[in-house]
Amino acid sequence: MRPLTVDREDRVNGPARRRKTPSKSGGLFKGLFSGPKKKSKSKAPSKSEPRFAAISASAFNAIGNISLRLGDRIGGTGKPKKSATRNTKSTARRRPAPSWRKPAIICLSVLAIAAVVAGVSNFVARTHLVQASSDWIDAQQQALASALGLTVQEISVVGRNRTAAKDILRALDVKRGESLLNVDPEAARERLETLGWIEQASVMRRFPDELYIEITERRPFARWQLDGRTGVIDRSGAVVSETEEAEFSYLPKVVGPGANVHAAELFDMLSQTPELFTRLQNAVRVRDRRWNLEFVNKVTVLLPEKGTLRAWKELNRVQQKRDILDKGIVAIDLRASDRMYVRLTPETAKLRRTEGNET
Repeated sequence: MRPLTVDREDRVNGPARRRKTPSKSGGLFKGLFSGPKKKSKSKAPSKSEPRFAAISASAFNAIGNISLRLGDRIGGTGKPKKSATRNTKSTARRRPAPSWRKPAIICLSVLAIAAVVAGVSNFVARTHLVQASSDWIDAQQQALASALGLTVQEISVVGRNRTAAKDILRALDVKRGESLLNVDPEAARERLETLGWIEQASVMRRFPDELYIEITERRPFARWQLDGRTGVIDRSGAVVSETEEAEFSYLPKVVGPGANVHAAELFDMLSQTPELFTRLQNAVRVRDRRWNLEFVNKVTVLLPEKGTLRAWKELNRVQQKRDILDKGIVAIDLRASDRMYVRLTPETAKLRRTEGNET
């Protein structure tokens, strides 16, 4: 075993290593780049081969250290600073966008879309593209319907009594030979129900060539006079005819604004006393609040706004007891709840005054 020695600084030292002597063959680089030595045939293999391998490894390490130092010196003024700057920028906080940028982008987008839509609409309007396309489609549909035999050749109407045939054809707006597929039953029904006499209507297409119509007509209920013109109304107050026809002269007449709406209510009340109702000629609506009844003998009865039925029954009682409507009376005022006012004709009033003076 090799002996150990301790120096003055309490360090344990092993046996001293042998110092390597520099090679006489040209130094470090010469040993690296020079080729292998020629071996003499007479001599045995040299013992310095391991030493050559050790020198070569240390030389490579030295070259690596030198290259690293050169790289640091050369790149110290450029690339490292740039990488440091990039790291600084990446770690720095990004500057916030201006607050007006997003609204400005939205407004510009909306304006651009509006401009495109306006341009397309203007182009379509100027070229009449929609109308031309619709006409072309109608023409093709008409040609196809004619080829298949689906055209209007017959119109059947059930339930017509007073409605004129020309009015029905005008409301239908359908001509013979027109495509049955072009007829809209719902729209035709709505147009028919605008006619005065027709209360309800139904329209059906019966293929291949028939249009079937079923209507329900209104029943005449009374005559209505407004602004000097007289027409015929039904029970709901709808005007079924704007002209006064002779065949409806037997109907009672109501006069004034709103009289058509309240006519059914009035006549239902008057019908409770048939004796008086049959003598009625006109019923005048006053300010759309109450009625004045005009009888055939020119007597006018003023009914109250409230309590109309009570006043009418009281008049019927007095008529049955005293025959008041035939006593030379011009008007009877029933608007007071506790009494009845009567206005006599001039002749009757004079006669009463004469009889009073004689007595």
